[in-house]
Amino acid sequence: MARDIVRARVSVYTYASTHLLSIRTSAHRSPRVYRRDNEENPGSSTRPRRTGRLSKRRYALFVALTLALPFVILAVVELAFRVVAPSGGLPLFVHDTTSRGDYLVANESVGERWFVGIDHPPTPPHEVFAREKPLVAVRVFVMGESAAAGFPYPRNAEFSRSLADILRDVLPHDSVEVINLAIAATNTFSVLDMAKEVAAQHPDAVLIYAGHNEYYGVLGSASRVAIPGGANMVRLYLHLLRLRTVLALRNAIARVTSGKPEASDLKAASLMEILARDREIPLGGDRYELGTHQFESNLNAICQVFKRSGIPVFVGSLASNLLDQAPFAANANAAPGGADSTFAAGRAALGSGDHTRADSLLSRARDLDVVRFRAPGEFNRIIRRVTTRTGETYVPVAEAFAAVSPAGVPGANIFLEHVHPTRDGQALIARVFFQALLRSGLLAEKADSSRLAPWNVYESRMDLTPLDERIAYHTTRTLTSRWPFVPVSAQTDYRGTYIPHDLLDSLAFAVSAGARWEIAKFRLAADYERKAQFDSAAAEYAGLARDAPFANEPWLFLARALGEDGRTAEAETALRTAVAIRPTPAALNVLGTRAAERHDLPQAISYFERSVALDPAQPDALYELALVYGMSRNIEAARRTASRLSQVAPNDPRLPRLLNALRGAQ
Repeated sequence: MARDIVRARVSVYTYASTHLLSIRTSAHRSPRVYRRDNEENPGSSTRPRRTGRLSKRRYALFVALTLALPFVILAVVELAFRVVAPSGGLPLFVHDTTSRGDYLVANESVGERWFVGIDHPPTPPHEVFAREKPLVAVRVFVMGESAAAGFPYPRNAEFSRSLADILRDVLPHDSVEVINLAIAATNTFSVLDMAKEVAAQHPDAVLIYAGHNEYYGVLGSASRVAIPGGANMVRLYLHLLRLRTVLALRNAIARVTSGKPEASDLKAASLMEILARDREIPLGGDRYELGTHQFESNLNAICQVFKRSGIPVFVGSLASNLLDQAPFAANANAAPGGADSTFAAGRAALGSGDHTRADSLLSRARDLDVVRFRAPGEFNRIIRRVTTRTGETYVPVAEAFAAVSPAGVPGANIFLEHVHPTRDGQALIARVFFQALLRSGLLAEKADSSRLAPWNVYESRMDLTPLDERIAYHTTRTLTSRWPFVPVSAQTDYRGTYIPHDLLDSLAFAVSAGARWEIAKFRLAADYERKAQFDSAAAEYAGLARDAPFANEPWLFLARALGEDGRTAEAETALRTAVAIRPTPAALNVLGTRAAERHDLPQAISYFERSVALDPAQPDALYELALVYGMSRNIEAARRTASRLSQVAPNDPRLPRLLNALRGAQ
């Protein structure tokens, strides 16, 4: 019996496994799936029914969804990054929170697009402009590197601000906006990366002064922050960085793989010194040729971007210190026939009066210099070639610098070191670009050249003070105490050893090391006021007012210092400017009092009325308003104002006499 049961079970198992195997095998042979309908639905046909084959449309949809899934995931991740980390240097322009109104300003994080592994990357100047371009306006963008940003001076030395002064003089009925986007340690890759966003702001012109950083600037052909594969690969890389996921991935890789110099070296070194990778680039070598190709292709692409939007481009030729900047510290420069001997021959020719030969030799010495912190002469030929090819405007900046230099060779007369102009040089760049704009016909018949001030006036309007000059001095000394100006073995830490000798020097030294310029100006001005040196205090406040045109505080301080200095008319002008920006009761009261003193009663009434509208509980303002109403024979208004004064300050000792005078008035 038991044996029969076992045999039966074996037979069942054998049948079941054989049956299942046959089903599995048939399933592999055909996508059909069969079932016994007569078992599940008694009475139905026993013919198998096909149920598993996808239609062509559903199959295509399935494939499309499968292929789209990775992109959907990437889109979700990208959106998440934009919510969690919305900046990353994007977009280029953001809402300005420091001004009252709908204004834009360059994103202070824009440097994060290009600088990897660099703490606190450079930023463009803080230049605000209207989100909606005014109907009657001239809007100009300036793009370039540190020389265009006014380095090593504070912002008021930028040639763009002098150009704005000139344009406002000759276009008195237009809104003039000159927005500077120049960023230190960058090159034409950064200019190209920003070009489309600049074009979207509908400028009337774009001015470019760039090229000295083409080798060592970020993403340059000899930069430590570089992308292999040439200019086209860098441009693709910059395009991909518009995605936050790519930006986050790049930053993560940089944190893991990038090495940094020692902390002491980082503190002393300039950013360009840190960025320089291939420190010697011989004239005509492969790396040199990469740089020239990079410059020409980028410049051509930049011009094409703006050309497609109908925006004219003005490209300045590049000037550098030929006379007083010896070739940089490099062994190759000392070789026979190298940059050092050529420079010496050029100086000798100048000493003997052969100016033509001197210019040729000194220019040649710059080109032979294997440390390429100055653009070679070939770059100006490239600028001329590209502007001719694209129909844009070549601006003769280098030629203008030569014209104002002794023997036609620029030197320390107009440069602080190798490429950064003095305040005179910045003013000169502004003049040359303005003349190019005028010649181009862009300003058409709107420009009234008779309103032009003498050129030296525009330099004085920079409002640079001894503090600003001292900041530039310390910054320059810090730079020139390091490679490439001296050999690595001879470089020093200027900031680590210098001892300031007074408050001005101490503040300037601190600003050159990164302290806030605005705070230094306020502190020094307050010290001047304490010493009753009101003219010097006014000069510092004037610089602050120029730098922050939408802030009323510097104008208020300026008005106070001018008043203390006895310059009453200038003080009132400054006060009116402050009130136009943002009225305050105190400022309106002062203006009302001064208007009353010169018997301008309607103006005085206007100022006092505005003051009490802002703050109704002002006994002094109410008293003065009642008086000027009475003086203007508006007795009813004077009585109402006196009644308000009695409610606000019933014990005011001036009140009884005022009320008695008004009771008897007709």
